[in-house]
Amino acid sequence: MGEQHYILLDAAKMHARITEAKRFNPRHMCMYKGEAEQKLGTVAPWLFTYTRPSIFTDWYLANSGGQHWGIIMESQENFKTVYLHLKKFLMVKTEAGKKLYFRFYDPRVLPTFLETSDEAQLRKFFGPIDKYILEAKNEQMIEYQFSDNKLIKNKSEFFLQTS
Repeated sequence: MGEQHYILLDAAKMHARITEAKRFNPRHMCMYKGEAEQKLGTVAPWLFTYTRPSIFTDWYLANSGGQHWGIIMESQENFKTVYLHLKKFLMVKTEAGKKLYFRFYDPRVLPTFLETSDEAQLRKFFGPIDKYILEAKNEQMIEYQFSDNKLIKNKSEFFLQTS
């Protein structure tokens, strides 16, 4: 199948801009379904697939810097597999058994989670995802991979690769 590109965008951060994203890229799906999508769709995470270069990629790169809109992922797997995998992490339980929303798709949250997770947690969280790419400070991009049973963190050249 080859490397597929995905982005999980946070409608709560994007506000009306999520409508633009949907217009530029019809291949998207809300991470919540049914009644939850109706109630939370305007603040929910939305999974998109995209190609590079594309109008959607150009729009995203031109508008997203410093906005913390979401996280980018690369995977060998199809849209449905990635969607179902990510959906498992939207809710987590505390040690006391309380259910909480887990905003892992916020690029300010994900690094702390990844860098404090043990090997088993990382293996489960990465699953079919080869790479998470997210905005760090000063609009730099950071890549996280799980390889040889350890987390690997590198600077990414993502913004430089628009063609």
